[in-house]
Amino acid sequence: MTDKFRARPSGWIWICLALVALVVFLSATTPGRGTALTFFQSLRIAKPQPVTVNVPGFSGPAATRRLQDAVSGMIADSVRVMLDEPDQSVPNPAAASHLAGFGARLPEARRDPPTLIVLGAHAVAMSVNPSQLRTIFAESGRPNVDLPPSLNGASVTIKTPPAIRAQYGHCPVPVANTLQNQIQGPPPPSTDNGDCVVLVESPPASADVPSGLDMTQLVTIGLELSGMSPNQTQAFQRLFDWPSALSLSMPRFMRSYDSVSVDGVRGMLLNTAGRRGPTYELIWTKNAIVYSLTGYGSSADAVPLANSTN
Repeated sequence: MTDKFRARPSGWIWICLALVALVVFLSATTPGRGTALTFFQSLRIAKPQPVTVNVPGFSGPAATRRLQDAVSGMIADSVRVMLDEPDQSVPNPAAASHLAGFGARLPEARRDPPTLIVLGAHAVAMSVNPSQLRTIFAESGRPNVDLPPSLNGASVTIKTPPAIRAQYGHCPVPVANTLQNQIQGPPPPSTDNGDCVVLVESPPASADVPSGLDMTQLVTIGLELSGMSPNQTQAFQRLFDWPSALSLSMPRFMRSYDSVSVDGVRGMLLNTAGRRGPTYELIWTKNAIVYSLTGYGSSADAVPLANSTN
């Protein structure tokens, strides 16, 4: 019984043999080779093409990681700089507070003196390009976003107030702003950079936005382009509104995130890949100030360090 069963090829084997014979026959002649090529091409599955959104601020030779730059690049193809105050080094927290217009809060857990810089205020203006917005919304999976005709050429102004930057430890030297460095990112940190911590504190950005332009949607796209998943983006936006988000710079690579209790409020700890640049960024808001603590050491040190700010 078993030997008899094995002696009989099943139907699909006969079909395969017939197809092989057909291909061999077709390949023997010039017209046949063309027919065989067409046959094989019909069996191929087209390789899916990834959809990318080319947003100035996160792409191109002048790429940055500021959400404000990414959102501005979505709204218009060019911006006009209305205000560009220079950064200024200051000798102590009192001088930083006076120049920035709000009180500096520094981590008391760090006993070494910081390098303090007051980042100047900036303001940009742009005219809405609805065609560009439609393309960006469509490629980001939002083809049904309504853009009223009144948005065409409407003016948008985004203002960033002065901020305070405090740097501790042996931080990497800034790299030249070249195309190669923008593509590759900063060089891998050395072991000496493990004690590097940078705290940036700033009031939220403000914007004059015409009716019908949803800034929350644009910030959502910007967060996803920065490397966040949709779930991560939703968690982020539950903690930070769009004016607060526009004052932030996102890490180049993000491995995971955690919602944490920090400085008496809820914040988000972003853990990066760590091969290039910082290993973590801790973000929170308190009393109308947005805080961003970036470090090159262990992310376990982030919350205790932030809790010591005073």
